[in-house]
Amino acid sequence: MRLKRPPASSSLSDKDDNGWLVTYSDAITLLLAFFVILVSVSEVNEGRLQELEQGITSITSTTKTSMPFSELKKDITSVLEQNDMAELADVSVDKKGIKIEFANKALYGSGDAQIKSQMLPVIDQIAEVINNSNVENQMVEIEGHTDDIPIHTLTYPSNWELSSARAVAIVKRLALQGVKKQELKAVAYADSRPKVELSTAQDVTAARAENRRAVIYIRRP
Repeated sequence: MRLKRPPASSSLSDKDDNGWLVTYSDAITLLLAFFVILVSVSEVNEGRLQELEQGITSITSTTKTSMPFSELKKDITSVLEQNDMAELADVSVDKKGIKIEFANKALYGSGDAQIKSQMLPVIDQIAEVINNSNVENQMVEIEGHTDDIPIHTLTYPSNWELSSARAVAIVKRLALQGVKKQELKAVAYADSRPKVELSTAQDVTAARAENRRAVIYIRRP
């Protein structure tokens, strides 16, 4: 019996059937490259990114996770509302994480760095929220800001010393309430980071009041 040779076109047919894989892989490679470029030129919002990560983790894992930024913001906002701080403090999520901004008059007297006695319970409650967030190696950064009016006293020769002392006062209070020292950082900006530029302000006095502030950032590792 004579064996029949298979049609020569069958091998070509197999190649044709798999040819789409080459085009598909090229498309996936180009799409991946596009997203790499997109991420590299984008400004990453750590707060939003962490919220997304926590949401995905809560769905895919049964283990206990750290408190997401949305929940942390809710708890801190609740603390401020309970202490009638709505007009003197603000909580937001930005690219660094959770931002708690206090008007200077809420925390300190004029030209002073001692936290007002009525504000100590508020700082203590914020420390409790931070401690309950169950996050390893988080960073709690406190910024001190002043206006542009120079100060010159024996205690504070310039606005740098004043803004530093104000930030350190909050750091020390948070540490006293159990926030880990290695997670705390004090930063002095004096009048170098104004919230409102005086050159464009319609009310300079009001602008200076806004520039005098203290900021607590809670950042994830």
